[in-house]
Amino acid sequence: MSNSDVHNTTIIIIHEIYGINNHIRGIGDNLKKLGFTVLCPNLLGKIESFCYKEEYKAYQYFVNEIGFENAADQVVTLAKELRTRCSNLYILGFSVGATIAWLCSKNEELFDGVIGFYGSRIRDYLELSPKCETLLFFPMKEKSFDPETVIKKLKTKVLTEIIKVEGGHGFTNQSTPYYDQDAADFCFQKMHDFIRKQNQNKLFITGGIK
Repeated sequence: MSNSDVHNTTIIIIHEIYGINNHIRGIGDNLKKLGFTVLCPNLLGKIESFCYKEEYKAYQYFVNEIGFENAADQVVTLAKELRTRCSNLYILGFSVGATIAWLCSKNEELFDGVIGFYGSRIRDYLELSPKCETLLFFPMKEKSFDPETVIKKLKTKVLTEIIKVEGGHGFTNQSTPYYDQDAADFCFQKMHDFIRKQNQNKLFITGGIK
């Protein structure tokens, strides 16, 4: 990816139920080092983050106090502000953040692409069809559902690319027992390739490439 592609690209990171913790900050820092502009809105309101031992409390707080649709509305509002001053805009979500990103994928005029890692609750919104290019990563093991069933349905969607990864939920997170460095490195490279491809296609369509 060229320097101009990177420096003209903004990525909105959508956090998990735990909020903006070290994992999410680390993802943001790595993307900033690559030259991307990165924003990570706090969708938990007055709470910045929960620890991993508070999984049940964090999930209940998100479901009862925030909700997927409300969180998606917050992201869309932010995107509308950013769209006026950035050339390329992407969403990158993890877990519930990936489901929020999936809900935002219906906004063709706002986003150049949507990327989601292990968005297990996407299974509740399979009626949605993305209006922008969407890349989803799913592990082959999940506690509460069969990923393959969801993947088969998602593969029928236009503008949707699915990549399956051996492992479990949270494979990009070094703080979880399911962390897999090789899988994480592979998926992040696929993500960078995805962004580069979308930026180049957009540049071609707008006449920037002769």
